[in-house]
Order: sequence, then structure tokens, then C-alpha cells
Amino acid sequence: MRAFSGIVDLPALLMIIGALIVIALANGFSYRRSAATAHAMMLEVALLYFLVSLVPLFQDPLNFMVLPYIISFGLVTFALAGLVTLCLGIAAAPTAEAIADELPKPGFRIVGTLAFVAGIGYLAAGNGALIGYVQSSAVIFVAATLALVALLARLSGKGGVANRLGQALPSIAILGMVVGISAAVLDVYEVQFMLPLRGFGVNVVFLAILIRVFMQLVGWIDAGLDSLRLVVLSLLLGTAVSLVLLSQALI
Repeated sequence: MRAFSGIVDLPALLMIIGALIVIALANGFSYRRSAATAHAMMLEVALLYFLVSLVPLFQDPLNFMVLPYIISFGLVTFALAGLVTLCLGIAAAPTAEAIADELPKPGFRIVGTLAFVAGIGYLAAGNGALIGYVQSSAVIFVAATLALVALLARLSGKGGVANRLGQALPSIAILGMVVGISAAVLDVYEVQFMLPLRGFGVNVVFLAILIRVFMQLVGWIDAGLDSLRLVVLSLLLGTAVSLVLLSQALI
């Protein structure tokens, strides 16, 4: 049983259960809507949980001493979220047409979203200063790219602006990571200069996924993060962490 002990990590299990409760609350405890929403967003929730722990690492090189524990916890959370997604995809996830007539009252959306924000804020405060999660450069980057997408969506007149923004957010996260890595790669021998640039990219990913999960809870978008962009984001995050570790080894 020791080989499987990490899969039943109690904090990770409680966080996944908490996310499911919040999703059910935001959907007025409708079984079909809650199942569809959870199926669409559980992997993004797991990614957000991982980012809550990952963002503070890029504020101080010494923080990377706890990296093995963060990676282990993140993998357990992903495993549990993946199991929930798999089960819902097989047994419970309905189509959008099947739940179109079960829109929850606005009060449920508001309370569920506030509960989500409070929960993420509590987890973030336990890992570092909350100001570290909203870097000014990352906020400006996300806001500017969202404004550009909204303008293009408005001019094209195809589809709702909110839905187009939700679809663009994972690509904005990828773009932020690429910008951060490309700007910092020449400073691999100077961790004190490279770390903030890596942190910029990770912060952009955190903000983009946070906004996407928020929009899904509110009901503005209902499509989950596609597997290709999830894999690309994971590879870029792994690259950022690996380069910091390489920089520390070279010093």
C-alpha cells in the first residue's frame, strides 16, 4: 500500500471535493448542470491549484527547496481531478442542449463564485503574500491582450465576446510563458535576473486560468481546456522550473 499512499493525499482530496461543492453551488445544485460544468473545468481547477503553489517559488531562489513536495502534491491533485473527469465523461456529463432549460438563479452563481474566490485567496495566502499573485506587468499583459481580443471579436461580429475571450485565455497564458522564457533564457547564468522574468510568465498563466475558471462558474463559457493547450502549458511550466534549477546548478 505504501506505493499508492500519495494518491490518497487528504488535503488534495479535500480540495477536489471542495471544488465540486462550489461547482454544484454555482449551478444551483442541479445534477446535470453541475456534472457538465465539473466535467469541463476540473482539470483547469487542478492546474489552478498547482499554480497557487508554484507562483511563490519564483519570488526567491530558496523557495525551490520545497519543489519536490509541490510537484508531488500537484500530481496527486491532477490524478484525482482526472479521475473525476473520466467518471463524469463516461457516466454523467450531459450535452449542452440537455441542460439549457436548467439555468440556475443568479444568486447561486454569485455565492458560488464568491466561495471560489475566497477559497483560492485562502490557499494563496497560505503560500505567500497575495500581492505576489498579481504582478503589475502580468496584469497589464493579460488586460492588454484581452482588450485586443475583445476588440477583434467585436469587429468580427462572430460569436459572443465573452465566449471568445474565454477561448483565447489559454493561448494568452501560453504566449505569456513564451515571452517570459524567451526574455530570460539569456540570463540563465544569473538567477537573480532570470527569476522575475520566469515569474512573469507563471503569473500570466495563473491569472489567465483564474479568469477562465471564474468565467465558467459565472456561466459565460462552458467549454473545457483542450488537451493540446493543457499539454503545452504543462511543458512550458516544466521548462521554466527546469531553467531555474539549471541556473542554480551553474552558480
